[in-house]
Amino acid sequence: MGKGKGRRRGGSKWQQEHRPLSTHSVMPGGITSGRVKRRDGEYFVRHISGAAASKEYICPGCGLRIGAGTAHVVAWRADWIFGDDSAASERRHWHTHCWRISG
Repeated sequence: MGKGKGRRRGGSKWQQEHRPLSTHSVMPGGITSGRVKRRDGEYFVRHISGAAASKEYICPGCGLRIGAGTAHVVAWRADWIFGDDSAASERRHWHTHCWRISG
């Protein structure tokens, strides 16, 4: 066997130090998600790829249309006092730029 082939560096994966889970995850269809802190609270955020964007929405940041097939951000409160289900029902679709400058 050649040098380094078939062997792991650093020993068994069971001997390696624990790696914490990422706050971001990648979902099927090019959607990434995570939790972010902003000046007005915490939000769950999903980045929707153009391929996964199948509907049109109105951006609350600029009031303009987000067309189907346009990559964008979906955000809802992570610290909503009425609970997660209520917060998710209040989610909004934003242009990526509008979300970035609003926070």
